[in-house]
Amino acid sequence: MNQLIEFLNSHVSCRKFTDQAISDDDELTIITTAQRSPTSSNLQAYSVIGAREQATKDKLSALSGNQTHINRSSLFLVFCADLYRLSLLNKKRQYRFNGELAESFIIATVDCALAASRTLMAAQALGMGGVMVGAIRNNPNDICQLLALPELVYPVMGMSLGYPAAEPNQKPRLAPEAIYFKEKYSADTLESEIAKYDAVINEVGYLSGREVEPELYPDFEGLYSWSEHTARRMASSVATVQRPHMLSFLQSRGFIKR
Repeated sequence: MNQLIEFLNSHVSCRKFTDQAISDDDELTIITTAQRSPTSSNLQAYSVIGAREQATKDKLSALSGNQTHINRSSLFLVFCADLYRLSLLNKKRQYRFNGELAESFIIATVDCALAASRTLMAAQALGMGGVMVGAIRNNPNDICQLLALPELVYPVMGMSLGYPAAEPNQKPRLAPEAIYFKEKYSADTLESEIAKYDAVINEVGYLSGREVEPELYPDFEGLYSWSEHTARRMASSVATVQRPHMLSFLQSRGFIKR
C-alpha cells in the first residue's frame, strides 16, 4: 500500500499523553501545515487559539465536560470559524459585509474543519497523537470570554495534542457501501450494511459498558451496538449532547441571521 495512504488509514484518537512537551518548532510546523488545507475562495475564514498554560487548559477542560486529556495535553488547540478578520476588510472599504448569511457560516465552518483535520494529520506525522473535542461547544459563551474571541468568531472544536502514552485501539468504520453511492443516493442496502457494522462493533466490544441513558430504555433486550447507541444519542435531550443553545449563541455572534 502507498505509504501516505497507509498513514492516513492509521488514524486513531489519542487521549492519554506522556509528559513530553511539543516543541515550539513542531507547533509552528503543525500550524503552517494546517494552513495548506483547502479553503473556499482563499478566504481562510478560520483562526486557531493555542493553549499551553496549565491554568488555561484547566479552565477549558472544566468548560468541556472535565475531560482530563485536555488538562494533560502538551498543547490544546481551539479551532474557530472566523469572519471577523474578513469583516475588517469590508469595514475599511465601507463595503457591505454579508457575514450574517447562512452560506458565510458554512464557508467559515468548513474552512475551520478542514484546517483542524490537517492539523491532526500533521501532528500524527510528527509522532504525536490527539483527539478532537466537540464539547468545546458546551459553554461557548464562556469559551469566547476566556479566549477573547471577537464578534463573528465562534469555537467549532478543540483538539488535545501530545505524545501518546499508549497506542489506542482503532475503531472500525462503516463499510464503503454504507456511505459511498455511485451516480445517486441509494438507501437500498443501508439496513443490511448497518446490521453488518453492528456485528463488527459488537465483536470488538467497543461499546461495552457505554450505554447511552440506559435508565430511559429499561425494556431494551436487543443487541446494544452502533445503531442502538447512535439512535439513543440522536434522541437524547441532554443539553451537552444536543447543545440546543447553539443557534441562539451563533446568532448572538453575528452568524446565520438570514
